[in-house]
Amino acid sequence: MSISFTRRTYTALLIVLAAVLLVVPIGLRAANTPTVLEACVNPGNGNMRLVDASTACHANETRVEWNSEGPQGPPGPQGDPGPQGPPGPSSGGGAPFVWVCTPAHFPQGGSSSRSDLYVFNGSASTANVAVHFLDKDGNNLVGHTIPGSVPATVYPGESGATTAPVSVGHTRNLTWVMPVVSPPPTFDGITDVVFTVTVTSDQPVVVGANFQFGGFLPNVCHLLPK
Repeated sequence: MSISFTRRTYTALLIVLAAVLLVVPIGLRAANTPTVLEACVNPGNGNMRLVDASTACHANETRVEWNSEGPQGPPGPQGDPGPQGPPGPSSGGGAPFVWVCTPAHFPQGGSSSRSDLYVFNGSASTANVAVHFLDKDGNNLVGHTIPGSVPATVYPGESGATTAPVSVGHTRNLTWVMPVVSPPPTFDGITDVVFTVTVTSDQPVVVGANFQFGGFLPNVCHLLPK
């Protein structure tokens, strides 16, 4: 089986073949089109016949073949950068989330007034929370007796790597009394006085405090920057 063409249609044929190869999907082309196209060309009159592999050319014809797909071209130039995406949600840099409440006592005295710390879990998972009451040197005072407390009570919170679970939508409330101290300006020799309360969580939480003394509430809890 063969198809004959005149010299005049030779160029048109090549253009049509190129268009067909571009239009036909690659998957369909691989299934229905041979990788190599073959033809018999008459050098005398320029006629060309597309033939299959089983068809022999005539004695006055020359067999030619070419690939149905050319080699991959060089990569094109890099495109323009896309628009900047919107900022992600603020999460304090990811877990662990550390809140700091300071000051946690009043230097010129004290009372046995109740103080409160609130930890609200606004995430979608149970938060594992550690609360540490720290003296001026960063020592954890959990279990230490609060100076001047009557009756004597100890600081709450966790020790070491211990945490306490806070369920979704729940608020953990820790209470203690304000230390009763009248320290000199350098605080030399003063022990077990809380200076800072830290709250560490593996989930986003909100921390608030109410350190009571004489009606003044100068304490604020801040999320520690990453």
